Amino acid sequence: MNKKLISECLRVAKFNNASHLHPQWDCYKHYSFVIQGDTIVDWGTNRKGDAIVILGYPGHSKIHSEYDAFRKAKGLLDKSKSFQVINIRLSKASTLKISKPCKCCAAYLHSAGCDIVWYSTIDGFNKIKLSKVFV
Repeated sequence: MNKKLISECLRVAKFNNASHLHPQWDCYKHYSFVIQGDTIVDWGTNRKGDAIVILGYPGHSKIHSEYDAFRKAKGLLDKSKSFQVINIRLSKASTLKISKPCKCCAAYLHSAGCDIVWYSTIDGFNKIKLSKVFV
């Protein structure tokens, strides 16, 4: 993954975080970016949601950022190519937190054609190859 692309995703997430533009300021703030080639196709956030479109924790009516981002990017992606996702979780002070995808989101993204998820940690970024999740 291009470090410049990760930096751009982090810039967007921090801008939205600092401006309190995240749709649910009182919860953990997750931002997911769908990447194809060297382009940010679209991005999404976690938030409360309608139980009909829930991906994540149905008992809590939450939409995970991975689902939100892919839903927005779905029609813009070249289906003949894989894509990657960058997950960022920020504290209210915009410090990095761990944002490794849950098993539900990893399975969802893998089935949709995602091969790698880059996720924030308190020290930077790590990656997970989704094909290995299901071996």
